[in-house]
Amino acid sequence: MMTVAAYQVCTRCVMDTTDPDITFDDQGICHHCHEFDQITAKRWFPNAQGESQMQNTFTRIKAEGANQEYDSIIGLSGGIDSSYLAVMLKDRGLRPLVMHVDGGWNNLDSTFKCNTW
Repeated sequence: MMTVAAYQVCTRCVMDTTDPDITFDDQGICHHCHEFDQITAKRWFPNAQGESQMQNTFTRIKAEGANQEYDSIIGLSGGIDSSYLAVMLKDRGLRPLVMHVDGGWNNLDSTFKCNTW
């Protein structure tokens, strides 16, 4: 007979037992949060240090692509993340070649965003 675990939500994030592989520690913190702390947090800088690192990267990209039509390439889905990235790069003075592949499931809003580039 199979037993079903009780519904549980991580005490730190929004992950819950709808993820069939989720595990929790004694404090109710899920393994996703622990993996974030052990792996991602060491390379994630949502502060002035991260802004400085990003600006240094943009400066290098612009210098390397100075005599070219485009200095970078990005994929654009028309969703929030890729649209934000495209606008941010343009605002920072980069000249990205923007690529989009319509696999046939784009909604009208995504198609409009992609076509405005």
